Amino acid sequence: MGTVLYRSLLLFSLASSMAVHAQAVTPLSSLQFESSDKRLEQSFQWAKSQALAYAHDGSEPAGPWYEAALPGRDSFCMRDVSHQTTGAAALGLYAANRNMLTRFAAAVSPDRDWAGYWEIDKYGHPSAADYLNDNDFWYNLPANFDVLDGIVRMWRWTGDDRYLSDPSFQRFFKTTSTDYVNAWDLQPDVILKRPRIMNQHLSQGKFIHARGIPSYTEGENNFNLGTDLLAAEYRGFESLQLVADSHHEASLSQQYADTADKLLSLVEHRAWSEKDHHFMGFFSQDGNTHGSGDAMVLYFGASKDPVHIRAALSYIESAGYLNSIGIEEESYLAQTFYRYGENNAAYERIMDLTRPDKDRREYPEVSFSVIAALVTGTMGLEVVEGGNPERPLLHSISRLPKSSDNATLTGVRIRENVVDLEHNGNRRSTLTNRSGPTVHWQAAFSGKIPFLMVNGHSVRAKVSSDAAGAPISWIITDVASGASAVVSQ
Repeated sequence: MGTVLYRSLLLFSLASSMAVHAQAVTPLSSLQFESSDKRLEQSFQWAKSQALAYAHDGSEPAGPWYEAALPGRDSFCMRDVSHQTTGAAALGLYAANRNMLTRFAAAVSPDRDWAGYWEIDKYGHPSAADYLNDNDFWYNLPANFDVLDGIVRMWRWTGDDRYLSDPSFQRFFKTTSTDYVNAWDLQPDVILKRPRIMNQHLSQGKFIHARGIPSYTEGENNFNLGTDLLAAEYRGFESLQLVADSHHEASLSQQYADTADKLLSLVEHRAWSEKDHHFMGFFSQDGNTHGSGDAMVLYFGASKDPVHIRAALSYIESAGYLNSIGIEEESYLAQTFYRYGENNAAYERIMDLTRPDKDRREYPEVSFSVIAALVTGTMGLEVVEGGNPERPLLHSISRLPKSSDNATLTGVRIRENVVDLEHNGNRRSTLTNRSGPTVHWQAAFSGKIPFLMVNGHSVRAKVSSDAAGAPISWIITDVASGASAVVSQ
């Protein structure tokens, strides 16, 4: 990642006063958040209001959608949507997520070397800001893998099997893992030596030097591969493995796993700098590296080495890094910090992103990312694998900033259920299944705890590790429709 993640920085002056598009039709959301920490509560209220102000109800030709580009651009971008889907899902914007992801998946074409449309407008057309024709358009190569991961993530969150069965998604999975990889030299054994820009079909044109940028970074061109592209591709193949597993395709699953492992090895051994003690951001064809790739390596989960993870976290927590990035890159950090147990650093990012005088906080990605960070981070509420694809687990862990804090999240639409979750510090959690089938709840707590109390009864806890390798203790209990369960230390 460089200092410029997304070229909207160059265009922001066109839209700096357009915090809410006047034509947006705001859907309703049942999601509510209350906390003894009133700053967190205020951050949620602002983020919910701002995000929903960007949501459109489906009355326009593109169908249900939300803004995921420059405010007022009336469009949605592949990178932004991939990032915004989790916050949108928590707000209940299921139809918009599926519609936009379907449009991106359906757009890939051999005429564009299996790229899609980087940005789609409210009419369902490729945005004129990025597209002239199939030979002259803007495209960032991490996008296919990022969208693919977003599709699989929304399948897991919603339980909607159309994310796997829809022919557009099936075609997208297949072509991205084969044709797209081949067309752009993204195979693990050749990717480090690939040319910067490939498949130029014109000698002159507006976007010919941006037709296949090998990174999300757009402010420099002195590299042939961004580490964020490696990390996104790794995450894409990990997600494809989940799809193959769900279809009981063991051979294909192993193939995807092998590709993911090779990409992970490139990140861990070639992007990692022992000298600088963090992940470098860019590769040149001569083998040199420079910049920082830490944020997106961690966001995509593309490092498993605890030493590398800890050092990368230290790097992106530093004042030097935080003072050098734009709003888009910063919007990834709260969720990332929470995932690796850096709760105070995550809290600080939420506070910074939502303060009233924050420059460009009205960028749509900010409000959606804050909702995602509060739901999946502060409250730790996510769908996780439970060893049985027919029985996914609803995981929770409190990451409140202080042990004396309390917080309640209500009206969360997740899969076929609507649930409420309350945390009393890191000592006690309560899940209420307001509607839907029985929920298989994995209630987790930080640290090694021999026994947990489940509805007043002592139960031996299991211990595993979080993404940073720190121990967490947990139990699994079923919560029937209309019932509540309480788990405490």
